[in-house]
Amino acid sequence: MASPHPSNHSELSPATMIRWGLFILLIAFVTLFNLVVDFKGLSHAKGMDQAQIAREIARGHQNTTKVVRPLAVWQINESRKDDDEKDTGVPLVGLRDTYHAPLNPLINSIPMRLLKKNPETNEGGGDGLTFNAEVDKIFFLDYVIAGTSMVLLLASIGISYLLISHIFDRKIGGVTALLMLLCSLLWEFAQSGLPQPLMLFLFAFAMYFFYRAVESVQVGRSPFLWAVLTALFFGLLALAHWIAIWVFVGALFYAAFFLRPRGIVALVMLAVFLFIVIWWPLLVNLPTAGNPMGSGFYQFYSGLAGGSESMVMRNFNPTQLMLNPDGFLRKIAYGTVAQLASIFTFMGGIVAAPLFFISLLHPFKRAEIAQFRWAILIMWVWAAIGMAIFGLPEGDKDANQIHILFIPLMTAYGLALLSVLWSRLSLPVEFAMVRNGHFIIAVLVSSAPLLLTMPWDIANGLQRDFKANWPPYLPRIYPSLTKAVAENEVIVTDAPWAVAWYADRTALWLPRTRAQFYKAFEDSKAKGYPMAGIFLTPLSTHENYARDIAGRSGEYGEWGPLIENFSATYMYRSSTLGGMEESFPFKVPNRMMTGGDMVFYSDRTRLK
Repeated sequence: MASPHPSNHSELSPATMIRWGLFILLIAFVTLFNLVVDFKGLSHAKGMDQAQIAREIARGHQNTTKVVRPLAVWQINESRKDDDEKDTGVPLVGLRDTYHAPLNPLINSIPMRLLKKNPETNEGGGDGLTFNAEVDKIFFLDYVIAGTSMVLLLASIGISYLLISHIFDRKIGGVTALLMLLCSLLWEFAQSGLPQPLMLFLFAFAMYFFYRAVESVQVGRSPFLWAVLTALFFGLLALAHWIAIWVFVGALFYAAFFLRPRGIVALVMLAVFLFIVIWWPLLVNLPTAGNPMGSGFYQFYSGLAGGSESMVMRNFNPTQLMLNPDGFLRKIAYGTVAQLASIFTFMGGIVAAPLFFISLLHPFKRAEIAQFRWAILIMWVWAAIGMAIFGLPEGDKDANQIHILFIPLMTAYGLALLSVLWSRLSLPVEFAMVRNGHFIIAVLVSSAPLLLTMPWDIANGLQRDFKANWPPYLPRIYPSLTKAVAENEVIVTDAPWAVAWYADRTALWLPRTRAQFYKAFEDSKAKGYPMAGIFLTPLSTHENYARDIAGRSGEYGEWGPLIENFSATYMYRSSTLGGMEESFPFKVPNRMMTGGDMVFYSDRTRLK
């Protein structure tokens, strides 16, 4: 294996300059491909959710949200001490968000503040942060969010290169950076609006400082400075996504037993971490929702309890949610092992990353390298436990997926092991292609998902008249809702994140039962924030739900009559509401696209 700190005499050689030039061109090409050609707008519901919170922060509305989860409303109402105040209900407009960690929306709000216009001087009125279907095929703020994520992704690749070059050598660092650059999963997260690119950026810093702490212990120096910096970035990481706390638990566990003076270093790290993190749960979530974890606490029910998040969060009365303790440890163990079985997918298809687990058997000569892999393993195990508890219902692209944080380090250890094994083969190493054959194979296999599909993606991207992630996000539909619904009114919908982001209107997640809807309808009207209608998308109207709707079961079974009537409306022009005519306040169905996939039931004239 090459020296971990090679000399600099060849840094400006022609070959080196050509390699760096080609790498920079590759960075530009892959970035433009993912931001311009292949980009269809934000691709994840929670990415849109955090984006609309960022827009509210940019407008000076603090950490308020236009995505209203019924369970969050119930939780806020239950935290009130005054019974009279409880009876009046919670205003749905201007609700404080207690679900997401705050850092990603805060970071995304910065470029929005720079782009915001003065409503008094803007010709079209407004602050310029609302989607205009007449001008944009893709919401320009989608580009802003994705562009910010891509900058963070590229920065994390650079930091990872420096870290791995310090641990191993520049060749392994460079190949790792190349594999990250050509990893389609990382770019998909950058297009989603989720905080994973920001987390990867912060985690790269935390791991650099953590490795320096391990290195200091091995040479007899004090690790406290590096431990403090590690905890600082872990604190920021937790503020980007609360599930990162599980990774810090693993780091704390390692520090308590392996960093000297034992126990003291871990206590210092814990103190710094709490100093960074604790203010949000105590000063925001606790006063607002009566729980330091806010409404995000109930992800626990949709994870280990086996229910979907939709069924949990759409419930205005979740007192019947009871965790079944039977098989609690078995579920955690099964969920963790299941992640290990799919680790190749979770690591973005980078073939060298899973080899990290085999590298645990290799006796690395340098003590700090050998020690640090155990720190990585312990952190990964705790992260996997956290993901098992809170669930990964969307697999490798789930909002809770943090295996990708370990891609750089696990890939580096895997490449180091490959280098050792390759060197033991009787190959003509005087040829550069043969000498680096293991790296070439790793890059070709790992980059195949991106490179093999790229020609078709480029052709499709250049030929499409409009771009959209489907279903159910067709942004050009939503401005009609913006025009029809006032800012103080509420839209009830099965896709509140899309309504909040593209229509810029407060959106209540469709309650689980009609009884809960009627109660919320009256409370909202009494508060001065009336409901304007119910907007349904393929999340509930898609034919896959037909059996559940017909049997009044599943997530949207309660709303079967409404959904069935909508289907009949465009096929048979039925005028009934399935027996809901007398009590249902919204009787005018506005079909909003050819094929009848979206409908807006309201009490007003038909939309244009």
